Amino acid sequence: MGTFRAKVGVNDGNGGATQWVDALVDTGATYSVLPDSMLRDRVGVQPEMQLEFTLATGERRPLPVGEARFCVGDREGTSKVVFGAEGQFLLGATTLQELALIADTSGHRLIPAPALPI
Repeated sequence: MGTFRAKVGVNDGNGGATQWVDALVDTGATYSVLPDSMLRDRVGVQPEMQLEFTLATGERRPLPVGEARFCVGDREGTSKVVFGAEGQFLLGATTLQELALIADTSGHRLIPAPALPI
């Protein structure tokens, strides 16, 4: 599978300023991951829980998780976000599903999902 990057806006969902980032589209990641300091200090998102994750290295680690509002193209919606390390900008599968987007890896873009089953 090919990888590509997408411009993603993130805010607290309560009228706070939107921070725009260049995120790696990672359909193998369950949740989106953004730097802890960005989420807390610039966006104003606070952790709601802690979940255990398996990192790419195979290491298991508990990490904070919150809820943020994502903007991708003309789509907007809330999704879980993991408070990650500095420089970590991943757009994960759950956020893509929440925004009804699919990854077109050959065209290196996000496209609206076709008609969704109920």
